[in-house]
Amino acid sequence: MSVFLKFRLLILACLSFILSGCVTLPGHRQTIDEDNFFLHISAPNLAIKNEIRFNAEKTELLFLPENAQIELVVADTIGKHQLMMEKYQESVVYNYRLNGRKMTFGNKEKEWFASQIPIIIDKAGLKYGPG
Repeated sequence: MSVFLKFRLLILACLSFILSGCVTLPGHRQTIDEDNFFLHISAPNLAIKNEIRFNAEKTELLFLPENAQIELVVADTIGKHQLMMEKYQESVVYNYRLNGRKMTFGNKEKEWFASQIPIIIDKAGLKYGPG
């Protein structure tokens, strides 16, 4: 192999390596994927992720920082629950689907979510109670 060809391959490899670094999105991401439980948390950084807070009773989400979001997918005897939580202005928006069908996030769905919060806290290391 000629020196020129080796040099071109080296340059191509370096450019590929540099560009792969550019594709990585900034921010903090945590994904837990176990059996019938999937949790994905994204935030601008780890400190902001650590601001996510549930109430002391572990039944509801109290605070979700700006630009953070939580995706939860759980399969159980009822079906496949998909819940996306993100902040919009000063409130948290809950987009809930059951077996792929968009549903209102009502009392029954909130009870289901409350049953998942202790698992979320345990697996993701999130906090609960007063900040």
